[in-house]
Amino acid sequence: MNTAYIIGIAVILSIVLALLGIALIMIDILRSHKEEDKEEGEERREERKSGVGGVVLIGPVPIIFGNDPSIIKWAIVLTIVIVVLFVILTLLPGIL
Repeated sequence: MNTAYIIGIAVILSIVLALLGIALIMIDILRSHKEEDKEEGEERREERKSGVGGVVLIGPVPIIFGNDPSIIKWAIVLTIVIVVLFVILTLLPGIL
């Protein structure tokens, strides 16, 4: 396999994942507006809880933040998966 081919796959995969993230954000916004329109005439019986979180990778050092423990756990798991994929894609040209 050619190194340029693997880099091309990694670039396409990163673009697809970024577009998927944008699409998921747009779907969430549309769903929340639809629920607000439906509940507009009714009393709000329960307070909506939302959580935020994220990961910043500076070299090999991950900085994980969030306001909900479950979101932080998912961020840790996803960070491990992404780092493992990065290591595999980095070592793949040497293996092939």
